[in-house]
Amino acid sequence: MNQNNFEKAKIHFEKGVNFFNNFEYDISEKEFLLCLGLVPDRLSAIINLIKIYIVKEEAGKLKDFLEKFNHIKHQKEVQFGIAYNDYFNNKYDNSIAICNNLLNFTELELEVLSLQAANYIKKKEFLTSLKIYKKILLKKKDFEIYYNIGNLFFELGKTRQAYYFFKKSNNLNSEHKSTLFHISLCLLKLKDLNKGFQLYETRWVKKNSENKRYTNIPLVNEIEQIFNKKILIWQEQGLGDTIQFSRFVIDLNKYSKNITLVVHKKLKDLLSHISPLIRVMEYDLLDLEKEKFDFQLPICSLPKFLEVKRIEDIPYYKLELSKKNIKNLDSNVLNIGLAWSGNPNYPNDEYRSIPFKYFKKILDFKKTNFYKLSKDLRIQELLDYNSYNIIDLGDKDFSDLSCLVKDLDLVISADTSIIHLSGVLGINSILLLNFNSDWRWFDSYKTTPWYPSVKIIKQKKLNDWEYVFDQLNDEIKIIHKTKFN
Repeated sequence: MNQNNFEKAKIHFEKGVNFFNNFEYDISEKEFLLCLGLVPDRLSAIINLIKIYIVKEEAGKLKDFLEKFNHIKHQKEVQFGIAYNDYFNNKYDNSIAICNNLLNFTELELEVLSLQAANYIKKKEFLTSLKIYKKILLKKKDFEIYYNIGNLFFELGKTRQAYYFFKKSNNLNSEHKSTLFHISLCLLKLKDLNKGFQLYETRWVKKNSENKRYTNIPLVNEIEQIFNKKILIWQEQGLGDTIQFSRFVIDLNKYSKNITLVVHKKLKDLLSHISPLIRVMEYDLLDLEKEKFDFQLPICSLPKFLEVKRIEDIPYYKLELSKKNIKNLDSNVLNIGLAWSGNPNYPNDEYRSIPFKYFKKILDFKKTNFYKLSKDLRIQELLDYNSYNIIDLGDKDFSDLSCLVKDLDLVISADTSIIHLSGVLGINSILLLNFNSDWRWFDSYKTTPWYPSVKIIKQKKLNDWEYVFDQLNDEIKIIHKTKFN
């Protein structure tokens, strides 16, 4: 080996380690790649690059990287990368099998155990996972392990236990942004809105939303900055989040009368009704060359800047639509809209979306028309779905759908954008909520401060929809009786 190349590679490697330890993963990756360019197959650089792709959850990069080292795939460092590649591709048993063969690899013992625990979480074997994490803590009090245990309890819907372990993680490493983000979610769910919304600003480490920022427009730091200024508010996260947080744009009118809200085109017509003082535009039609905004704000930052500190501070404004209904519903029957599944790529969708089979308990009500409001239908549900006479409105755009749902007697929905739509329109609605629900529903089991017309029926334990549908059946009987008596 060329000694000069070896010395240069050593310098790049040491720089890579320093950047990695300071969480500067992009720069660290470049240094390790330069090291490998000089000394190919250097295992210490390979394992560090694998760790970078794992931390950044870049499954595609990890897969492509591993393919380059197929000729040394039996090396334990590469095997560890393959185990993570299997984990990213939902091959949990394969990943566990590789981990079992690597447990005597001292240099990666804790990382291998952590991966084992993560696999068992995905397999819903939570107790096994917790035992592994406790085994790791006996060897090393590591902030990442406390963070992982916090995530485990958070996934189970045990918010206070999750908060305890996230705090333990934060005490060991106060700079770990993902821990701070999850602490914010716990605080918000526990109704500590003041601290929760302050820490919620750390969400940018979890969301790939930088491409929606307008880098030439200053961000607001203090609410006093925007008095009589021209402000751009932009959508972030999903459609439901934007509907939910649009109420705070109305409150921002107290400080400025020159506000533009830029949203996905699906929401443009609907949210154009929030206030005559707010201009609503589609992303694609915003011309920053012509517009001269003084400041910008992402929509989910508004509660912080408006100092929303208590549940009582959450406003509600019913959205009034001027557009006429495009379909006359039969007033002689009970008209019920259904939305049982959301975006399958949404975090924790496996918990919040509801298998269609549970709805069989309510679909036999007489003098009742049911309408499908959600877009997609999973392939495995087709046979059951087609055996019922459900009217499909899922192909309507949001503007037309909003005009249709306002005439329904009832909307029943899982935690999807549909419940936000019906809630903001003031429609009588029932939210069917998973036990480990999102922070925005707090720990409520009956009502929500976000939408007065929405009633909550929440699981008593994880993944128990039977109880929920027994309660729902009783609720529909009452509504049915009220209408026809």
